[in-house]
Amino acid sequence: MRVANTMEIRLQNALNIIDDLGCSPGITNTEIAHNRGLSIPTISNIVNILRNSSIVMTAGTGESSGGRRPVRLSLNPQYQYSIGVSIARHTVYLLLIDFSGEIYEKERHYIQFEDNDDYWHKIRELITKMQEKVSAPCGIGIALPGFVNEDQTFALGTHTLGTSSMDLEHIHEILGDDVSIDDSCRLAAMAQMFGKAYVEDNFFVLLSRRVSGILIYDRSIFKFKGSSVDVGSMLIDPSQKTAVRGVPGSFYELCSASRIVDFFRANGMTAGYDDFFEEINKGNKEFAGIWDMYLRNLSIAVYNLYAVFKVSIVIGGEMAKYIQPYTRIVDDYVSALSGSAIQDIHLKCSIYGEYDDAYGAALEARSLFLNEKLPEILKSATAAAPAQTRGKGRRAK
Repeated sequence: MRVANTMEIRLQNALNIIDDLGCSPGITNTEIAHNRGLSIPTISNIVNILRNSSIVMTAGTGESSGGRRPVRLSLNPQYQYSIGVSIARHTVYLLLIDFSGEIYEKERHYIQFEDNDDYWHKIRELITKMQEKVSAPCGIGIALPGFVNEDQTFALGTHTLGTSSMDLEHIHEILGDDVSIDDSCRLAAMAQMFGKAYVEDNFFVLLSRRVSGILIYDRSIFKFKGSSVDVGSMLIDPSQKTAVRGVPGSFYELCSASRIVDFFRANGMTAGYDDFFEEINKGNKEFAGIWDMYLRNLSIAVYNLYAVFKVSIVIGGEMAKYIQPYTRIVDDYVSALSGSAIQDIHLKCSIYGEYDDAYGAALEARSLFLNEKLPEILKSATAAAPAQTRGKGRRAK
């Protein structure tokens, strides 16, 4: 078994401290040491390095228990910014976060996807304009609706973009080698965990034009063979014999974000989701019936996923904001399907909705930035320490 060296341990401790400060702004060295099971001097040493590098800043003082007031700490939000970009068939979502994870800016642009130089140069222009909004360095992450290999050289299963695969090396040539590209579902799941000391085990379903899922277990993403699971192929209604986009009766065919749009197109209408729900609120029984059937199909998928993974189900992506007001109805439908077998499941919706994967892409860029920057900072501090020690105790001439 490989044993981690001292620098690797210090790096992990530094990352853990940054993680703790992201989850609990205003905590002290003592509290971090208690959380991590490390000595206060160990934590103080690394915190001092992070403060000297402007990564961590003082956030006031706490109550004294008899001695000095404890110094409260937080991340420096202006230390670094990250841009997340989510690529969809007809839309590009951009999001800019500061180092503490707060959303600084977000944009939506309606651009038809085409895997060519012109399209990616447009993306580059959007990123550049977003970068100009801040003066600090910006990491960049891209979320693609497909399975991205570990080396980020190609993507498969990008059918919702109108292509089955993509050459990511060419995209890197246009956007830059330092740009991170990953599976939109994995990134969206990451977004659900950021800034939380405790994350309930759950199966996260990205319900957009693509339908995929990923298991979040013990505050980490469970690694399947692929970067995410193609739950869109799950059969919901075997009686369905025709399909517009996928397998007849599949989760993807019946519950993807394209479902209602396909209904409009089939009836010669150019309306969108907001128009659809406005009609429901006005009492349109036909639209209400379509949505009720959508929720019933969704409840079957939720039931099946819970039966397999035995964890809460969280819906993210484009459909999250539309499903949110109807989660209790879905819960009731799931209970009706299961009888007394599943009574404690409560469907939840994600934090950032249609920006889930863009936020996750920004976090991934932030993580890569830290993994490159922190070793340099820690090495410099370690190299400087002996010289400082030697200087102590010398008499002034």
